[in-house]
Amino acid sequence: MSQLFSRIEGTGQPLVVLHGWGMNHRVWEPVRQPLAEHAQVSWIDLPGHGDSHQAEATSIDGIAELLLPHIPQGAVIMGWSLGGLVAQALAVKYPERVAALILVASTPCFVQHDNWAYGLPQAVLQGFSENLQQDYQATVKRFFALQFMGVKSDPKAVSQLRNDIMSKPATMQALTGGLAILNTADFSQQVIEQPKQWIFGRLDKLIPASLADALEPNESQQVHVMQKAAHVPFVTHPDEFLAVVIPFIEQVQHGQA
Repeated sequence: MSQLFSRIEGTGQPLVVLHGWGMNHRVWEPVRQPLAEHAQVSWIDLPGHGDSHQAEATSIDGIAELLLPHIPQGAVIMGWSLGGLVAQALAVKYPERVAALILVASTPCFVQHDNWAYGLPQAVLQGFSENLQQDYQATVKRFFALQFMGVKSDPKAVSQLRNDIMSKPATMQALTGGLAILNTADFSQQVIEQPKQWIFGRLDKLIPASLADALEPNESQQVHVMQKAAHVPFVTHPDEFLAVVIPFIEQVQHGQA
């Protein structure tokens, strides 16, 4: 029996939703009900996060393998941030299961290198790793705040959401492993055949806006930039986010994506 937390809501096109580093499925609360009205949604907590605190997997391949029993045939995988890297891994490893990807404030590669200019400097992730060892709570809270930086939002609502997420904190093993994945996973040279929808926030402090400009829209790849959003567009601008995501899910369901 898998120790992963998974809750299924709604009917229709299977949609598997994956959160980001240090978070859990509660972060999706602002769009939870509308999505469940348009798809059969599987809300999942990644290993060591939220209600999956007993599940252990720290490599991206290990996480993908643990997720496999929760991926219906022909599912759309919607991954946010770190969850977007896991979604890409699932598409590469298990292409027969994955019909399409929705990649929210994510990237093929989080870290800059010689062949990839659209990532964070490695020193930024190194700093997070060092701070994590010194003060777990403060580091996760700082990371949470960074995701909303520069965006108009309701402070009370953001604080409530942070408290809901922090009530089920990720394990240190999961946080350390997640940072290692962010530091090493690289799909920038990988051809992913499934249709993809990329969604970015122009004000994102973690994913450079230049990545959105570099990705070329084509028949199998949509690129959307939400001009007033940052790293959590589904929290700060849920209506605009849903207006982009729901038509794509319907296109996949009807074989038009």
